[in-house]
Amino acid sequence: MASLFKKAPAEPYHVPSLAECDETYAGLLSKRAELNERLRELGAEERQLEKDIASDPTPDVRPSVAALLGDGPTAKATNRKKLAELRTDKSDHEVALRAIEQRIRDAKTLAVRKAIALIKPEWDSRQRALCEALAVVEKAHRSLNDLAEDVDAEDIGTSHFGARPFFLGDARDGHIARYLKEAGYAV
Repeated sequence: MASLFKKAPAEPYHVPSLAECDETYAGLLSKRAELNERLRELGAEERQLEKDIASDPTPDVRPSVAALLGDGPTAKATNRKKLAELRTDKSDHEVALRAIEQRIRDAKTLAVRKAIALIKPEWDSRQRALCEALAVVEKAHRSLNDLAEDVDAEDIGTSHFGARPFFLGDARDGHIARYLKEAGYAV
């Protein structure tokens, strides 16, 4: 009996990622990663400044009061100012990150369409190979079913011959035939 399967491809097929299919989508993912990385850095800086402020024993004097006294701003006041600026920057990054997430969702449809266009020929080829193999199986299934009906007609009983492929469904309209119809493969 001839092999039901064709020769396997020399190399496995690489399904491209959405980023590989669409440069815009890839750029948005890169920007998101960049924003996330900077947000992590800002969070670490924020925690460090909070620790520095909490551990600074000097009195809390606003820079404007220190200037009236003729003193320079204290380290604590300078750190508080840096912390406020850092929190503003962090907030801006969070807003930008939400905006980039929305842009990624918007760009995904086009990227998926491009991926489908690239993958479709390989999909069709493999589905065609499967349908051809299933058509052979369907023919063998019908032949075995015909033999089983003849055996049953002679009151011999098919249970003496081993397992029957009931998982394939009815030979006249079973699972294979339904799949072949759904796939658009004429039997």
